[in-house]
Formats: sequence, C-alpha cells, structure tokens
Amino acid sequence: MIYFVLPIYNEEKNISKVISRLQSVMSDRSYKIIVVNDGSTDGSLAVLKGLTDANIIIENYHINMNIGAVFSTAIASVLSKSNKNNDVVIIMESDQTSEINLVKKLTKEIEVNNQDVVIASRYKKNGRYENFPFLREIFSRGANYLMHFCFPIKEVYDYTIFFRAYRMKVLRDAVKYFGPFGLIQSKGFVANAEILIKLSLITKRISEIPFTYNYAKKIGVSKIRIFRTINEYFVLINYLKRIFKKWQKLGMKKGF
Repeated sequence: MIYFVLPIYNEEKNISKVISRLQSVMSDRSYKIIVVNDGSTDGSLAVLKGLTDANIIIENYHINMNIGAVFSTAIASVLSKSNKNNDVVIIMESDQTSEINLVKKLTKEIEVNNQDVVIASRYKKNGRYENFPFLREIFSRGANYLMHFCFPIKEVYDYTIFFRAYRMKVLRDAVKYFGPFGLIQSKGFVANAEILIKLSLITKRISEIPFTYNYAKKIGVSKIRIFRTINEYFVLINYLKRIFKKWQKLGMKKGF
C-alpha cells in the first residue's frame, strides 16, 4: 500500500489537480491519500469534501496550527492504518510543485532497492531549481548547506524538501524511540530537516533521486516566512545536537 500525505493550507486552486494526477498515476496500485487541512481560510476544505474517492482521508484542523503538527497528525494517521512494515509513505507539496511522475521512482527505490528514505533532491545530479525567486533560492541553498555541515548524511544534500518517500518501518521505529509526540518538535518548515536528521540515527539506507523544483507550477503565494524560519533552523541545530549527544551517551547505533 502507498500512503500519500498532502499538507493543505489555502490550496483551493491546486489540490483537486494534485489529487486527480495522483489518482491517474496510481490507477494500477493500492493507495490512500491522507489530506491534512491546516485551518485553511479559503475554499480548500469545501473542495476536499466534494471529492468522492473512498481512498481520500481528510484530517481537519479548524485553526491553522503549523507544519510540524500537520506532519505529526499525518504520521500518526498512517501508522494507525497500516499493519505492514513495507508499506510506503510519500509526503508531497499540495501546490503542484512536487513532480507526480516521480512517485513510482520514489516507491521503487524503497520496494526494489531496499532504501528506507528516498528524497526528491534538487542537489542530486540532474536535479535543479527552475523559476525560483532569487532570494528564496539563496536561502534554500544556505539552509541545506548548513544542515549538511552540522549533520552530514552520506550522499544526502537536500534536507529541506517536502517531497520524500519513507518505508513504514523506519517511521514506526522512530516513533518507538522518540515517542508519538517527540519525533517532530519543530513548528515550522524546519520540520522537514528535523525528521530527516532524526531518521538518520535509525537507518543508513537514505538516498536521493534528481528532482526539478519548478516554482512556476505553483498557484498562490508561499507560506514560508524567511526570517522566522532562519531563527527556527538555529534553534533546531542546538536541539538536535543535544539529541545526538544523548544518543551517543546511550551507546545507540545506526540500524535501529
């Protein structure tokens, strides 16, 4: 089973197109789409309720929480629904920037090539940015360089992208170690880096495939707040350093 996680905040112009394309690509596979509506103030929830596919599961916040809370809700949801360690969870953007044609390649890396986490990477050979705002790209590159410098993962360079696939077992093992409310402590977009770095303590089988992030596909404005996010990265670094020290003190080894 493939579980898709789609975080939603004011995506009424995008979400039905994303789901329609997923339905087409996954017509030959069993799948569920977990949509977490994070207190949208536009017509996103109405659009979702108008979809009749039984494979769509809606989790709804009445007020806007944060992306960390959305991830926590989504992971708890898929873990409660899956009883197979080799099921795959794919987290995607809901604004049409995640390349849906890569879904099967991400899945194959887990099911055939025995990876636990697979990242759609802008920094893998043949991956790139397209039509990206200049300052946003500089910020993104700087954040990824900083995360890789502080917490190097072999052959991994894209720490901040949403678009990833996870083997169910590695998420289940991480929740077992960090607790149901401890896997994601970050509130904002740095949650992407937090979960990846924590999973690097659990498994060595993390890889990347090339991904072109074409910002022109996005309809609507970005939700990221750069200066607040910069501060959150430095808070995350200090927090994760303490986690790594505790891990080493306990004598834990990769390969949980």
